[in-house]
Amino acid sequence: MMNNHDVHDGSSNVRNVMNDFLGIESHREACRYQIESVIGEGAYGVVCSAKDNKDGRMVAVKRMKDVFKAIPEAVRILRELKFDRILTNHENIVSITDVMLPRNRMEFHDVYAVFELFPSDLYRVLRAKVPLSAEHIRWIMYQIVRAVFYIHSANIFHRDLKPSNVLLNEDCDVRVCDFGLARAAFDNAPDLLFWTDYVATRWYRAPELILSYYTSYSTAIDVWAIGCIFAEILGHGRPLFPGKSANHQLELFVSVIGSPSPASIQHVRDERARAYLVSLGRQPPKGFETLFPDAHPLACDLLKGLLEWNPDLRLTAQEALRHPYFSGIHDVSFERTAQPVDPQEFAFEQSRLSVDLIKEEFLKEIVQHYHPEAATRFYTASGQILHESGGHHLEQQSAADRFRQMMRNKELGYSERNLDSMPNYDISGSQLP
Repeated sequence: MMNNHDVHDGSSNVRNVMNDFLGIESHREACRYQIESVIGEGAYGVVCSAKDNKDGRMVAVKRMKDVFKAIPEAVRILRELKFDRILTNHENIVSITDVMLPRNRMEFHDVYAVFELFPSDLYRVLRAKVPLSAEHIRWIMYQIVRAVFYIHSANIFHRDLKPSNVLLNEDCDVRVCDFGLARAAFDNAPDLLFWTDYVATRWYRAPELILSYYTSYSTAIDVWAIGCIFAEILGHGRPLFPGKSANHQLELFVSVIGSPSPASIQHVRDERARAYLVSLGRQPPKGFETLFPDAHPLACDLLKGLLEWNPDLRLTAQEALRHPYFSGIHDVSFERTAQPVDPQEFAFEQSRLSVDLIKEEFLKEIVQHYHPEAATRFYTASGQILHESGGHHLEQQSAADRFRQMMRNKELGYSERNLDSMPNYDISGSQLP
């Protein structure tokens, strides 16, 4: 039996049915992920392992907390999500599989991104003194360089390569992760957030960043970081340049790879830095064969090319792949390139962004690429954003809401990634000559 308002407005009945359907789908989505444990935390937020009830796989869920407290930070996080998506189809780059849809279009604060789960990372493996054979090291380094080659082919700089951003599993498969500081090569806007003196990343920072060689930088900054990672592996977890300050970092550079050439010193724009370099005197390189007597000569030769003072003379990622050190595992058919990143992906950065506008940009990213079925909740048929009064305000709990509640119960029980059986993979193929 129909009541009066049903008779009066038949279209409202259709809307009610649609709302009920959308509510059911939202509830199913909310129950998709079951949190297991906290596996990492930092300034960005928290990472949890979780079970994807849709297919039974284990995933990593990264919560980026209070994203919209500061617009520059929100822009950085949206940029990170875009890089994650753009680069996700490479076998040595971590895959992003979902970004949870918020229940309310404009009133959400945290962002939950879902990635494939890897049990450990290179930092923890090195810290735990897990033994790595020469072939394990070579295979790990090949995958890192292959990932960076792909990243650079898309005209993207990673800018924060370090052991903790190299994920590993028991088969020695590598996934490069964390594009929170990445930038596209077409974007020359200054980014003071990155160049301030972060202790955690200084050890992997190229000389041209510390010395302000140039007004713009090249992908060579990532290649230097690869060299620092390689040296740390060869040194059984001992960082090569653990500088306590910018000046100390320069001293370590000079003590290991020798003094830069007079021509390179002239490129240094900062007068005090230039004077400090000159004050250190002329010093010869120590020699990687001396520093790493157990390393193969080809490993030391590659390291020399990666840790070159002059960024113009430093090996590129592509040149590193072709180095004889990787002979026998280097295969051009497995060294794919990417399409250069589309500048339109980041056109939003050119606008004067309010909190509401940056939230709309997040929503576009989430709905278009992860939840297209939800488009009618938030957009008109012509693609215009629906205001809250005209759109569907879901009363049911969203996946993000539910995960936030579960995470609160787990955050105090922080546990590290598992290290027990890493690595157990028997590397086959050509041995180093």
